[in-house]
Amino acid sequence: MKSSEVAQYLSDNPAFFKDHLDLLESMSVPHPTRGDAISLLERQVMLLRKTASEHQSQFQCLVSAARENESIMLKSRRLILAGLECDSLDAFVSVVDDILRNEFGVPFHEFILFSEEMVDSNIKVSTLDEAEPVLKEILLKTGCYSGVLSVAEANYLFGEISDKVMSAAVLPLISRFNGELKYLGVLALGSNTLERFSKDKGDLFLVYLSELLSAILLRLIK
Repeated sequence: MKSSEVAQYLSDNPAFFKDHLDLLESMSVPHPTRGDAISLLERQVMLLRKTASEHQSQFQCLVSAARENESIMLKSRRLILAGLECDSLDAFVSVVDDILRNEFGVPFHEFILFSEEMVDSNIKVSTLDEAEPVLKEILLKTGCYSGVLSVAEANYLFGEISDKVMSAAVLPLISRFNGELKYLGVLALGSNTLERFSKDKGDLFLVYLSELLSAILLRLIK
């Protein structure tokens, strides 16, 4: 279509933009000015467009974060419900392994149970005395840790594959029965990227999983 035809159409339909106000947001309409100066109206329109664009970008970020959080919550719910159906440690570890690997996409993870006695299970067992010197900084926080592990921490948690773990999250599994704090073990999640378990991402869902998995584990080891 030629520009003259567009001009003629607009001339024949003076109410066109009244019915299509959204088009004005993306149009650049010059105003008579002197030199390099622009009119106040044009300046206002430019600022409004910039503000609208920023708000749109912020809105998209919020929507993206909300969708990601919803997805994580649904996966967490499936993990907890599956864990509640387990009647043994081996079944529980198998469920955790399957969902972390296939739904959460966590390439490396290790479940370690703290116990002074032999455990009738294939789960990895360590005494708290062995863990404390290595995980002292993590356990002292009594919360979930996210970030880069020290060489000693990575070796203890992930063993032979420790060199592949670039970032990790460590979830303490804790019993608070009768107000007494007792470490049952840890669940370590590892990634081959630095960004996956960054300290800046927060630990809301990690804490949520830590508390619920702790409750399930406590039921199974009693």
